[in-house]
Amino acid sequence: MRLAWILFVLLVGCTDEGPPPRYSLDTATSIDASKTELLVLRDDTGGIEAAIAPSKGGELSGLRVRYGGDWIETLQLARDYTPREGFMGKGPFLWPATGRNFPPDLAERRQAGEVFNAGAYEHGGERRPMPIHGFARDLPWRLAESGADGSSVRAILSLRDSPETRRMYPFGFLCTVEYLVADGALEMRYVVGAAVDNSEPMFFSIGNHITFVAPLVDGSDPLKMVLVSPASLEILKTGYGIPTGETRPISYADGISLGDYPPLAATSLTGYPEGQDPYIEYLDPAGLTLRIAHHASEIPGPPVILFNVWGDVRNGFFSPEPWVGLQNSLVQRQGLIYLDPGEDFRWTVRVTYE
Repeated sequence: MRLAWILFVLLVGCTDEGPPPRYSLDTATSIDASKTELLVLRDDTGGIEAAIAPSKGGELSGLRVRYGGDWIETLQLARDYTPREGFMGKGPFLWPATGRNFPPDLAERRQAGEVFNAGAYEHGGERRPMPIHGFARDLPWRLAESGADGSSVRAILSLRDSPETRRMYPFGFLCTVEYLVADGALEMRYVVGAAVDNSEPMFFSIGNHITFVAPLVDGSDPLKMVLVSPASLEILKTGYGIPTGETRPISYADGISLGDYPPLAATSLTGYPEGQDPYIEYLDPAGLTLRIAHHASEIPGPPVILFNVWGDVRNGFFSPEPWVGLQNSLVQRQGLIYLDPGEDFRWTVRVTYE
């Protein structure tokens, strides 16, 4: 069923004149030649609008907010699927891996000239491929439900295991995400379910590579962008991005100027106050602030990354990625959530602005 049909069904019978509804569900296409179909969820009173691309990993494709009377786009490469080398921006879902997974004899194999841009891990005596950040972002998701009423607008997408995923990941699963726009906020409510007929616990890391433009407001100085977070520890990694098992104290509580942040250096944050959802605030010097927080039904023991911060404001983007995971997690068997057959894991990412 095409997305346009969903819109038609929602609008049938709604012919009475009156003020436009606060919450609306619409369809659109991407701005590039592919004309990728998008769902658009808007809170007109709250001033926030999310675009979703079911066929592109079910990802968040755009996030507009109203600031100074104008609607501004906050995501890098929003609604744009022009083929390009490297990262495509936006807000892709990372699952069942966050980052790369490397062979245990990486040093020797690098010396022999091998390059590891993808990844793999061993399970059950078999070596299995695993793309960087997992495979969920590369597959089409199914639109299961959508609608708007007087309190919110939502869309639920789903992804099931298939012969293709089983070659990489030998588990039955159902992933769903509910995009909910309400009260001036966007929530992405993920549920990962392990199939009841799995023969063993299912393991994974999870994250979202949400990437914002810098600056947020046209005319602002990107070098004066600021990041604030109550994280107290950084998980250290090798030069090739593998966690070493060590941490060091870090403090962004009073804010760090992103003009001083090393370009494209990933800082893996943990050590958040107990009982508080991990969060980051991303501040534009013009006065616009985005806040990204997340909550998980469970968090594995350390080491576990709760935000992986990466980007380059000089080149117009910055990515404070919410994670419950770790680079190389499938190889090191750390930073993983384990689900027994039939169990669910729930994870909500919430984006607000002021």
